[in-house]
Amino acid sequence: MALTGATLNNISNALKEFYLPAIREQLNTDTILLKRLARDEVNVSGKEAVILLHTGRNKGIGARADGGALPSAGYQHYTQAKVPMKYNYGRIELSGPTIKATRDDQGGWKRMVNAEIEGMVRDLRKDVNRQLWGCGYGILGRWRSTESATSYTLQKLYRGNSAGGDGFGSTFGAKYIEAGNTSMVAVVLTAGTSIAVGTTDMAPSAVSEGTAYDTITVTDPGVVEAAGTFYVRGDANGQAIGGTTAISRYEMMGLRGIVADTNIDDILTDGSGTGVTTDDTLQGIDCDDASGNTWWRANVVICGLPSGGTRYAQQNPLTLDDMQRAFDAAPEKLGIEYEPTLILMPFALRRKLVDLLTADKRYNTLQLDGGYTAIEFNGRPVVVDTDAVDGEIHFLYEPSLRIYRMSDFDWMDMDGAVLSRVSGYDAYEAILYAYMELGVDNRRANSVLADIDY
Repeated sequence: MALTGATLNNISNALKEFYLPAIREQLNTDTILLKRLARDEVNVSGKEAVILLHTGRNKGIGARADGGALPSAGYQHYTQAKVPMKYNYGRIELSGPTIKATRDDQGGWKRMVNAEIEGMVRDLRKDVNRQLWGCGYGILGRWRSTESATSYTLQKLYRGNSAGGDGFGSTFGAKYIEAGNTSMVAVVLTAGTSIAVGTTDMAPSAVSEGTAYDTITVTDPGVVEAAGTFYVRGDANGQAIGGTTAISRYEMMGLRGIVADTNIDDILTDGSGTGVTTDDTLQGIDCDDASGNTWWRANVVICGLPSGGTRYAQQNPLTLDDMQRAFDAAPEKLGIEYEPTLILMPFALRRKLVDLLTADKRYNTLQLDGGYTAIEFNGRPVVVDTDAVDGEIHFLYEPSLRIYRMSDFDWMDMDGAVLSRVSGYDAYEAILYAYMELGVDNRRANSVLADIDY
């Protein structure tokens, strides 16, 4: 692209024509889930995707005696699921003096823009990948104890945390909290009833890592923490979650919400109780016992307990038999064609699996598209992910999962300009956006092996 000085027009053209294709390529291929899952823009209507789920077979079949009455006519049963779009954004800002200072230096403004875009893309990629492992609530960590109004400890154990209960986010510690660069608010959960979303940016200023918990120094959030409190992105201008007795979630759905056998709000607890008064269902379909929709449950396999058990009640060493039970969970119910196509796990559990496969003389590797290297189990790739939940391994049937998309990553330019003036400041900004959501059309085709010692 033949551009000279750093004019607004030159920078806008570069953002649209030169940078955007590379941004899309990087964001859509540098995370294993976005790389491998199919996109669907056809079935997105308005602000949601509508999926027709096959939930029951025709009962009008059967053998009869010669001359006997034929089976009563039946029909296939279907249920409609709705996948609402979620909206993710990335913003860069360039000051007027910076643009002016590089007006005669093509290389100078390119370096300036490169630095801003590379940083924004890196941060957005990391955050979208975190969302794809979550449950839509934006959980960054879970409260363990209050040391003072400005000092808190965060849970870091899969189970056995001294306070706050065990559940999704218990293993995070402060891995998603960066001192001086994270805006977050506290959410107090009253299990079975409601949540209270704070509006004070806790603005963590220091993080201290430990073995059983991490400690953060923050601005006083002005709430009374209790068991079940967790932290999400947000400040006074907006938060990643909303509501009280009914929850509004603004982040993308992730594997923890899809590969589960409960409604979404129940994931906030350790499974001993419900989340809030109004069930937060996945794609509008209730799967509580009273609903009768047990077909809308993924397979949760407890490590070391072939007869089943309560999640988070124990941790057992990984065995190849556990791996096989989780691998077989979906095809045993749905048919051999539903064998997992991808297995995802954290680094610690890959080391455990490598030891088991090496001892069993079954260690092989596979090379996947996009430069990913995987070990192999039953001929399927086993891939690690930095955001995979400690103590759990996911067995996915990828054809059941899809990124429903109203818009790929693009610059906000409906007014004709990629760069817009920041009101009240000598600065210009560009906003990258994507409207999409992770959806599933067969929850039972996916399984998780949980409660693994690591």
